[in-house]
Order: sequence, then C-alpha cells, then structure tokens
Amino acid sequence: AVHASAIVYCASASGKGGTAFEVDDIGVANAAAAAKALDARFVLVSALGVDRPDSKGFKMTNSLGGNYDKIMDAKRQGEEKTRSVLAKSKNYMIIRPGPLLGVKGKGGAADIELNQGDIIGGGISRDELAGVVVGALLSKRKGATVEVYRTKTRQKIQPEFDAVSGNEVTADTYVGLFGNVKSD
Repeated sequence: AVHASAIVYCASASGKGGTAFEVDDIGVANAAAAAKALDARFVLVSALGVDRPDSKGFKMTNSLGGNYDKIMDAKRQGEEKTRSVLAKSKNYMIIRPGPLLGVKGKGGAADIELNQGDIIGGGISRDELAGVVVGALLSKRKGATVEVYRTKTRQKIQPEFDAVSGNEVTADTYVGLFGNVKSD
C-alpha cells in the first residue's frame, strides 16, 4: 500500500468546470479530511485577503461571476474547514499568495517575505510560490496561516493599515521562512 506523507491543494474554481464552492470549499474540506485519515501534512494554497471582506481586492474577486462567483467566501470557508478538520493534529499550513506575477523570480527565498494577519501582501511568481510550498512541506512548523509575496511588491491590503505589520518574516531558504511563523 502507498502512504501519502503530504497533500498539497492548489486547485481553484475554473471556467472549464468546478464552481468556487465545489472546489475552494467542499474540495478543500475533502482534501483536509483525506490528509487527516492518512495522517499526512496538508498544505493549502488559498488567496491573499480572505480575511478582509471589506477590502477592494476581496470585493472585486468575489464578484467575478460564473464559476468564480463568491470565490473569496468559498476560500474562507475552505480555510475554516481545514482548521476545524485538522484542529487536533495542527498538521496543516495555509499559504495565501497575492497576485501571480508573470516574471520568474531571481533571488529565491531571499526575495520573499511571509506575513500574518492578512494586513500586508503583494505579488509572487509561480516558481517562488512553488518554493514556498516546498518550504512549508519540509518545515517543522504546523498549524499556521501565512501571506506570501515578493518583498519588493509589499503593500498594505487596506488604506487604514500600517505599511509594516511587525509580523514580517524573511530568510535565505524557503524552509527558513517558516522558522518564526506563529501558529493560528
């Protein structure tokens, strides 16, 4: 028998099939339940701003319509279900990237910043995000939610927020990024 040591969930609603609630809520809950049953680590790639329903980004993204309708609500529910299903083991990491950039990263982990509290965000490339996911898998840190972005793109999510949250985490390696992350 094959035993999975980890499940990475980075699917999302699509115009080709799968509504926000089918994929970002129910699908996430099912994957978290599978991780629990397998005693596997669960890494969920969600979205920046999920905890900020009053932000412009949340409202715009949530009103895309079609299969994407209410996608931020569905992502928030998927995150909540992940925390609930895996509450005892805390064997999860929720990663909230900002907009995916078309330009590949050049500096690796040294160009990336993690944050917590859904206050600060920014863009990140797919290759950088992949590095962060691998760092989360290899890190010993569990039961946390982080925002991730390229440091040069850092910006506050809402105008009333401070430009520095006090929760910024940087490191020279992707695993190192998780060293000072606070648990949920």
